[in-house]
Amino acid sequence: MKQSVRMAIVLAITVASDLVSAKPASYLGATSLCHQGEVEYFSCKLQDSRKIASVCAADNVSPDRGYVQYRFGTHSNIEYKFPNKLMPPRGQISIVDVSRLPDGLGSHLKFVSGRYTYVVSNALVPGEIYVAKDGQTAFHQICKGSMYIPFNNAARHGLEYGVEDSVDELDQHGE
Repeated sequence: MKQSVRMAIVLAITVASDLVSAKPASYLGATSLCHQGEVEYFSCKLQDSRKIASVCAADNVSPDRGYVQYRFGTHSNIEYKFPNKLMPPRGQISIVDVSRLPDGLGSHLKFVSGRYTYVVSNALVPGEIYVAKDGQTAFHQICKGSMYIPFNNAARHGLEYGVEDSVDELDQHGE
């Protein structure tokens, strides 16, 4: 009997030790869904939410090399990724200059999935994420903070340039 109690205690300690030493996914920081070894093109924690929106890349020196992926959720639950598979961004994600300010701030990273257009914008300080369905705003969240969040410079080399359209007018930077 004593032997089985000892074994149960040793097993419980071993399991607890394994749980404590188990490493969570290695993220770049508390407000990023990008992993170690990736370049963070953009990340922000959303106001009034625990959600994070990140655009992560690796080996993306041109639109035809490496990958770029949008991620949305929390460290413990990434709810949405685009594209689903890690692939070069040509034809998937583009960058659009929407500068309407004298200092030239303002770009959108955009992609389309079915009837939805997703926009990661730094045209508003600190930044915003919005989704349009059939041209109408279906989701809109502003990033926490008060600082301008620039896109990583590598995004301008690694993504193809898109064209401004009516969805780009849905951002809230002018309000």
